[in-house]
Amino acid sequence: DVGWGPSSPGFVWWFSEMHGTPRFLFGESMVTELDEDDDELSRATVTTVHAVAHRYATSSESLRDQNTWHTGVLLEWSHGKFCTLVEVAWLNGCSGYGGKSNWCMDKLEPNPILYQAMADSTKRPYDDQKSEIRMIDMHVKNKTDFWENWLLKYSNKGSLPQDFQRFFDPTIFASGANRVRGCTPSQLSGYCLNYIWRAWAYDIMSANCQTFAADLFTFLTGVKSAPFSSFLRPGYQQKTMAFMYQPERERSAK
Repeated sequence: DVGWGPSSPGFVWWFSEMHGTPRFLFGESMVTELDEDDDELSRATVTTVHAVAHRYATSSESLRDQNTWHTGVLLEWSHGKFCTLVEVAWLNGCSGYGGKSNWCMDKLEPNPILYQAMADSTKRPYDDQKSEIRMIDMHVKNKTDFWENWLLKYSNKGSLPQDFQRFFDPTIFASGANRVRGCTPSQLSGYCLNYIWRAWAYDIMSANCQTFAADLFTFLTGVKSAPFSSFLRPGYQQKTMAFMYQPERERSAK
């Protein structure tokens, strides 16, 4: 099982409401489809990269909750219209939870737009032994907008009641300029597809959201990074080369 569709392998998806009708792209076909967008978007390049961390908002934090940090990477684009959040999580985790994402405005709605846009083939029970890469275009334009109008707004640092909070103690812990030449949406999706083919497993101690965020930040910025949580750092093995080179898909399935 190497994807959600036989003609578009690869466990990577990209959700966007920035192209008129909400759309959900997945697998290898993204590389071509993203190139077919209007020039302003298809030729845009990543300008700045931010590493983000937070704990999940809960009504009562357990000791495990207090030590569980989710990380992702926020990307700014040359068009300045919106940003894209990139993260790794359990395979089919988002669809398994009804399309509810902390990076979408309508997370608490019964039938979020993300879930409506998802292809039926991607709506499966989650698998906590495998990973998917999620890419979500967000209604923020830059780091400041993201921090003030998303992370703080939906956190325990903001004014919302706890039932509406999504994050505890969020932080943007690293930022850097993109140094991968001409990194367009199509090229970025290709890099992520390369990565997930080689780094498909999910493991709470060695291959997770934090190791992916460190890999992507380092790959794009050229600045050495590491997992956010100190207990993950001793065993961390950087996989930045996994982003490079199209895989040989004739090998046996994962």
